[in-house]
Amino acid sequence: MKLWEKIFICTLVVFEVFFVPSTIYLINRSFKIDLQSEIDSGINEQNRFCDSVDIVGRMQLIYMKNNDDKNNIDSAIISYIRYVSNEKSYFQIFDANNKVIYDSFGKGIIKHKNDWHIPNNKVTYEIKEISDKNYLYVNKVVNVDGMRYMISYIKEISVVYRNYRYLYNVLIKLNIFVCITLVIVMMILSKIIISPVNKLIKSTKEISDGNFNVRVNISTRDEIGTLANNFNYMAGVIQNNINTLKESSEDKQKFIDDLSHELRSPLTSIIGYTDYLITNKDFDEETLNSLNYVYKEGKRLQKMSSKLMDLIVLRKERPNMRKYNIKGILKEIEASMLPRLKEKNIELIISSEEIDILLDRELIFIFMRNFIDNAIKASKPNSQICVRAYLNGNPFIEIEDHGIGIPKEDVKRIFSPFYMVDKARDRRNNGVGLGLSICDKIARIHNAEVKVQSELGVGTIVMVKFKETKKL
Repeated sequence: MKLWEKIFICTLVVFEVFFVPSTIYLINRSFKIDLQSEIDSGINEQNRFCDSVDIVGRMQLIYMKNNDDKNNIDSAIISYIRYVSNEKSYFQIFDANNKVIYDSFGKGIIKHKNDWHIPNNKVTYEIKEISDKNYLYVNKVVNVDGMRYMISYIKEISVVYRNYRYLYNVLIKLNIFVCITLVIVMMILSKIIISPVNKLIKSTKEISDGNFNVRVNISTRDEIGTLANNFNYMAGVIQNNINTLKESSEDKQKFIDDLSHELRSPLTSIIGYTDYLITNKDFDEETLNSLNYVYKEGKRLQKMSSKLMDLIVLRKERPNMRKYNIKGILKEIEASMLPRLKEKNIELIISSEEIDILLDRELIFIFMRNFIDNAIKASKPNSQICVRAYLNGNPFIEIEDHGIGIPKEDVKRIFSPFYMVDKARDRRNNGVGLGLSICDKIARIHNAEVKVQSELGVGTIVMVKFKETKKL
């Protein structure tokens, strides 16, 4: 997920987490306030009407004393209620037997009324939905000279619930609108904010590709501007260091190349004259041992010089790539290495399919000889070395020995020039640590991948995978 997408999602989540719950809280709070206001208003109206009903009932008793007092009081109360009723206020009146003596509402009666167990001067209320409308029932008991009347004042409060639903609908629509607007705005702002970071990413990619002259042109005064300045400074330091290392490397390489050329002639003379003296002159044992040591060290220097010349040639010459049958090349290598194999009585087992690979024959000959030679050095006498060539999508060659193995920490370094895992053993074999470095360069020329698996005391497997190689 990209950075601007993370910024956008985080902003949207934060907005939804805070905006929606806070808005819902405000809507619910507003609804409760409005509803409570209607309830308080209904209770006040009910108290006022009930006080008036009590007065009317008592006046009726004073002026119309007879045996039918209840009927007269009922008529007086009904007359008064009819007088004060309107389109927004309704009444239901019950006597002590819970008989309806008046109902201006006519849409529903709450029969239980909490069993009318209402203390004097107290009211109860209920909210009921009838025909998709909401009504407030405010209930109170009135005693008129011992006669008990139960009065329900009914008031429509649908507007409160309509407003509540309306605000929720507005919230949904507003939330959708704000989210869409936020999406557009945050996408634009995020890309604007991330633009300097994208410049940094582009510059780092160019530097990783080797263009160390790249600099980031960001002039902001925020953290990204500081990062850009630090990046430019870092790129400058890296460029200077790389130039210094390049100059140093070129000087060292020139010295090695020149030294390799200059060593060949005097070494040939030293080795030739030493061999002549050893072969044709009689010396005492101490002098003869000294001459043998000079001859041996001269040969070692000559071998190192030859390896260095191979590296010079690999850097400067373009190989001649052609299709060759790898099985035939492996058989030739086996024949050329028979003396080395017989020295330690090692059996070289070659198992190869008929595979044609685009390669330089001489380079591959050096490549395979080096790996097999290393396998011979690492193997014990009377052991085996297996070389397998096969197709598995790509051509593969494997060289497996059962020798001393390589420590894990050294496997990654074996292709470095002059690096030797066992320096004492390599000195005994006149090694200089250049063979695998040459193999690494030959592998790169052939677009091949070399993997080494090794375990101390078990052995080593070198796997070479040939990828598609273009003919030069």
